[in-house]
Amino acid sequence: MPKALRNVISLFLGGGSPRAIAFGFAMGMMVGLMPKGNLTAVAISTLVLATQANLTAAGLAGGLFTWAAVWTDPLAHRIGTSLLAQPSCQTYLAKFYEWPLAPWTALNNTVVLGSLTLSLILFYPAYHLAWLLFHHYQERIGQKLDEFHVDRVLAGAEAAARLATSAPPRKGQA
Repeated sequence: MPKALRNVISLFLGGGSPRAIAFGFAMGMMVGLMPKGNLTAVAISTLVLATQANLTAAGLAGGLFTWAAVWTDPLAHRIGTSLLAQPSCQTYLAKFYEWPLAPWTALNNTVVLGSLTLSLILFYPAYHLAWLLFHHYQERIGQKLDEFHVDRVLAGAEAAARLATSAPPRKGQA
């Protein structure tokens, strides 16, 4: 736990440029909104790892938006249903599903297709908002965290936890 908290705090202590953090946040939003267990979610997750996205920001956003997806799924279902009802989309998906890996994308599922569409629509606003926040507040928050030596305290807690788990048991405790 201390290591994860240190990673979050490092976002404010200069652990990445505001652009990389914002991109990680936006990509994490896409991962979080997407239902898991399909090739589409795997492809987006792989894209997060293959780019210069900040993984801590992506992980935080992924967790946050996975939790929020419970409330966005009805909207995603409506979006997916309206897209799948379009004749042009049906024609495209019928041809697409003839490809070998296409059925594993689950784009015939209304929630998967709607979540992908919703996350693509929200990608730039999420990126821009995260960039604005980190561009303007990263240094200020980092200075406050540095004043309280939060990073050093967490580093000590992490080292103590590692030491406690790697130490041999004392006599009588085995």
